[in-house]
Amino acid sequence: MKHTNFIHMYQLEKIQNSVQEDSVQCAESDYLWLQEDISVSDKAELLADTFEICPSVTYPMPYSRIDTGKNLIHNLIFTIIFLVIFATIRLRGKNLISGIIYAMAQRKRTVLLLNEGILPNLVFYSMGLILSFSVLAVFLSYLSIGSFFSIYSLALFGSLLFYHLTLLFTVYFLGWTFHARQIANEFIVNLWTFHIGSGLLISPFVMALFFVQEKTVSQLVTATIICLSLLMMVKIVRWFAIFFHYKVSILYMILYFCALELLPLLFLYKAVV
Repeated sequence: MKHTNFIHMYQLEKIQNSVQEDSVQCAESDYLWLQEDISVSDKAELLADTFEICPSVTYPMPYSRIDTGKNLIHNLIFTIIFLVIFATIRLRGKNLISGIIYAMAQRKRTVLLLNEGILPNLVFYSMGLILSFSVLAVFLSYLSIGSFFSIYSLALFGSLLFYHLTLLFTVYFLGWTFHARQIANEFIVNLWTFHIGSGLLISPFVMALFFVQEKTVSQLVTATIICLSLLMMVKIVRWFAIFFHYKVSILYMILYFCALELLPLLFLYKAVV
């Protein structure tokens, strides 16, 4: 009786082992079948879904990383000083900024500036000129050597100031020599207007270059160059309008543009390129 019980137990254990082996073989075959059916892209997605445990970090406010380079401190200092001086001119300069911008767009607006005169507001005109030429020098330095603040940018700033003073003295001397002080005065007002307005109008683009990401630098540089080109075209058209209004000889027009407009631009181009 014991012998028969032992035989039954042995057969039961053998059946259980065979059932376990069959289940393991079925599981292995099912896994291999799944591996064959899953494509490469599905495997990548499966792995990504498998290891994506933590949710992505979200910020409550619009976020972009600022480049903390070695020039960040200089850029911040320049921006703060620029805004402080600009606010001073805006508050104390008797609408000087808006008057200059309107005068660039319409020649009739220069009559108001001409009647007011430059000497009573010479301090604010000088402050605006310094702001404008500093922005132009920083931008030209960046185009030339890839750096905003350097000895080269200071040299450009000094060259722009020297060009402005030389141009004012030359126009005043020509007006006194040829008894054309009315033309000279209008030219001088327009020189201050365009030299101050050019830098101030491109200042948002230039100061944006301090902090934007590298992928947007080329777009800002292109926009700044287009803005400067348009301002230069408006300036040339204004000179022609003044010349034709006062019936100046074409020879004097050619001499003025070649000596005082085109030649400095060529020197500036060679210095930058």
